[in-house]
Amino acid sequence: MSADQAKIPVSTIDVFSDESLRHPFKDYRVLRDTGAVVMLERLGVYAIPRFGDVRDALRLPDRLLSGEGVGFSDVFNTPRGMNVIQSDGDMHRRLRNVVVRPLTPAQLKAARPQFKQMISMRIGTLIGQGSFDAMAVLASYLPVEAVAHLVGLPEKGRERMLEWAAATFNLIAPEHDEADLNSLAQARDFMATLNIDVVSKGSWAEQLFAAARDGKLTEAEALAAISAYILPSLDTTILAMGHLLANLANAPEQWALLRAEPERIPGAVLEGVRHSSVIRWFSRVTAEDHEVDGYQIPAGARVMLLYGSANRDERHYSEPDRFDIRRDARDHLAWGTGPHMCAGMHLARMEMEVLLEALVEHDVTLHAGVPELGTNSGLYGFTSLPLELGRRW
Repeated sequence: MSADQAKIPVSTIDVFSDESLRHPFKDYRVLRDTGAVVMLERLGVYAIPRFGDVRDALRLPDRLLSGEGVGFSDVFNTPRGMNVIQSDGDMHRRLRNVVVRPLTPAQLKAARPQFKQMISMRIGTLIGQGSFDAMAVLASYLPVEAVAHLVGLPEKGRERMLEWAAATFNLIAPEHDEADLNSLAQARDFMATLNIDVVSKGSWAEQLFAAARDGKLTEAEALAAISAYILPSLDTTILAMGHLLANLANAPEQWALLRAEPERIPGAVLEGVRHSSVIRWFSRVTAEDHEVDGYQIPAGARVMLLYGSANRDERHYSEPDRFDIRRDARDHLAWGTGPHMCAGMHLARMEMEVLLEALVEHDVTLHAGVPELGTNSGLYGFTSLPLELGRRW
């Protein structure tokens, strides 16, 4: 071990413990204060917890590789190759170009009025109905409907999407259980049944299979793109919506400001995903020695990029633990940055924006109960959130 490596501080914090997964922010602060790079003793990986260093690492795809897997287990990290988030270079660019084609703001604009109407109707049925679980009834509604409608999955099997998405992110941890492994296997079996004849006409999936039929991409690339629409995009948006609802309900002055100035809705969404980052972390492998604030991470090391910690870094954001829709959070890292920036972020933003627009237009009051925090190894969020929507008049 070189002298530079020896200077890297070591922490005994177990970021995958149930307590840390439920309440991560105190551990994030300890890690940020410990150093720009911290060796997590239990995992044997180098954690980067501060905003500027995580941002810089995400913008160096040739030095910090995704193609060796972005998780902390062999199960999550393999098989690789035909996988958007776990690929590098030309392969990543080719797969990403396929995935983002229908996800640009211009492409999504046509779907926005329909999604706004859908979520507005759902909210209308919930006003004055007493307490309900917002995660099951409200936050999950639009993401599930959007994926089913836009991607065009067949009815049979798609009811398992949420289970498969949660299991996939749970397998990011170094330890996992048999139920998650079984769910992943079932998701792969479902994907293997898809073809141009079983998906909806005019859907994204049909367009992808048609492109494969015409030789514009391979069938494996088409399936990789469809998988990217299903597994990474559901729970991430659902949990972000849950946080947004809870944060606004628990800060009535913020909700009053948003009702009075609805033009702040796009900024409120960005502040929501900054304040309560759903993606906890991904990893990279160093292609060469990588220096962070004087610390030298050796080539071939696995590095943990802590998105949730970076977005609460007091070195970058004033009072980062405070949810404030007046904050300029455009540079947040909840969706990453650089070439691996979340391909579905425009869809997620649209879904959250129309949710807030509909709530403002219905002129509701928000009352939240005590949520139940989950322990998913890759995602921070609620498994349940008691919520009441009342009328202000």
